[in-house]
Amino acid sequence: MKNIIQFLPEKVIQQIAAGEVIQRPSSVLRELLENAIDANAKMIDIFIKDSGKTLIQLTDDGIGMSIYDAKMSIQKHATSKIKKTDDLFRIKTKGFRGEALSSIALISQLEIQTKKREDIVGIHLFVEEGQVKKQIPINMLKGTRISVKNIFYKLPVRRQFLKSSRIEFQHIIYEFHKIVLAHRNITYRFYHNDKIIFYFKKASLRERIQEIFKNEKKNLVPIFIKKNRILVEGFVSVPDVSMKKGDQFLLVNQRCVTHLLLHKKIIHAYNGFLKNFKTASYFIFIFIDSSLINWNIHPTKKEVKLEEEETIGIMIQQEIKNVLFSQYKVKNKELKNYDIFLSCKSLKKDYLLNNLYDKLSDKERIVRLENFSHKFNESGPFEKNFQLTNKLYNLVYLPKKGDIKTFQIKRKYIIFVLNDEYMVLVDQHRAHQNILFEFFSRRKNLISQQFLFPIKVKLLKKESISLRNIKNDLTSFGFHLYICKEYVYLYSVPEQIQQNMLIEVIQNIITYNFIKGKKNNKKKLLQIISKSASIKYGKKLYPEKMKCIIKDLFSCHNPNYTYSGDPIFFVLHKNFF
Repeated sequence: MKNIIQFLPEKVIQQIAAGEVIQRPSSVLRELLENAIDANAKMIDIFIKDSGKTLIQLTDDGIGMSIYDAKMSIQKHATSKIKKTDDLFRIKTKGFRGEALSSIALISQLEIQTKKREDIVGIHLFVEEGQVKKQIPINMLKGTRISVKNIFYKLPVRRQFLKSSRIEFQHIIYEFHKIVLAHRNITYRFYHNDKIIFYFKKASLRERIQEIFKNEKKNLVPIFIKKNRILVEGFVSVPDVSMKKGDQFLLVNQRCVTHLLLHKKIIHAYNGFLKNFKTASYFIFIFIDSSLINWNIHPTKKEVKLEEEETIGIMIQQEIKNVLFSQYKVKNKELKNYDIFLSCKSLKKDYLLNNLYDKLSDKERIVRLENFSHKFNESGPFEKNFQLTNKLYNLVYLPKKGDIKTFQIKRKYIIFVLNDEYMVLVDQHRAHQNILFEFFSRRKNLISQQFLFPIKVKLLKKESISLRNIKNDLTSFGFHLYICKEYVYLYSVPEQIQQNMLIEVIQNIITYNFIKGKKNNKKKLLQIISKSASIKYGKKLYPEKMKCIIKDLFSCHNPNYTYSGDPIFFVLHKNFF
């Protein structure tokens, strides 16, 4: 029987490997630019023809190569940048794998002209299919000129999968922009079909951004972070409704990368400011010790792994928030003045107001409020001041100027303003806990939500006994269940309990050891259900949900305290600040 598995020919292996590095003409330009930068070039000329399909030529005034180095440069994994294994963990150059020129040589007609300053003459190599076909000495200044002609000429299948000239040229421009954005101390001249398209001299980051992205002139603000071995700098855009799409560039040690976690952190900093996050622009440079970076996770080094990336992401996110808040005139002196709470009502966009309050919490406003909460407990202002409670009830149920405006701080407090004089902070978890406790304790024959298939929960022996002891009480609260040996089957539960909280409710119930016939079983069960099923801290609430909680709270018999005596809301006079 004939064997069908065999080794690929060496030439095919090489072409497959080359295809991972060189995917299209823009890949060639990227690799040539990176080599020129590593060669300490101060002047780079780029010549493109037919969107790179016919010619990609790059000339630099870098250190150049000797004849031996020029011949070695087209060999697989031949590099001057890595000497030993440890060097892989301290990469400071653009290239290091020795794949660029060897891959280009396999998929094009390649010419290399190069000379070192100390050499008398340079060398001109003609390379095809990875082999030097011809070499001649030439007289030239120091530096290197690489000419890549007829990309994929021996690979017609690869060539036919290239996109239109317009699209391929867009990819080339994008790769070029990433380089000139990162390396601004070099002069670049870019020609396409013998016409000069770009001419960039040395420039600052802001100048370079404005040269490349004309629409980013006005709405960019700088960010700067320096902590331990990490430096972050760059620019981010302030919200601009006229923008249809933003420009987003993240660079690590001057290499443009894709990093999903950091991108999400950056974009989430705009929560509440933007509805369409595609319109946000950022140009963020991260400089970090090279030993904390792993570049070896993507063939073209587009992706990167960082140590402490979560910490870096949070730092960047917070800095962007701070910058955005400063653009909306939320100054430190204003934070000390309670009038900011009142003036917020005049703002047109509720989402902006939410974030203004987030800013206040960043200034430890909430910590301060919580530190004062024990004073409220001691003085009992809610029990004594019935007039104030009545005002709150009237505000909620008899609004004179439309619905009350509710906002959320730190996903913990719901706040609203009373008569421009008092600010009311409602603890969302305690409020909902109290609402559920009174609801279950005051109502009978509750409506249940029935499951299409029963929910099955495994029980320990003692848990099964405990649950049997309170089965009748559970039924009266709207829980319909069947206990069979080591399992309980739930067929329906009260409508007030969300299904995603059901397992937590049941687990908390079976954890407690209920004794049959004990008087406080029902009260304890009420406490467990209301606490387990109530809205937790950290849950984002939308305005309609917050309004419902406020209205339900002030319809309670005792809206001031939970069953355990914890205050549910605090009322602060503006003079408190």
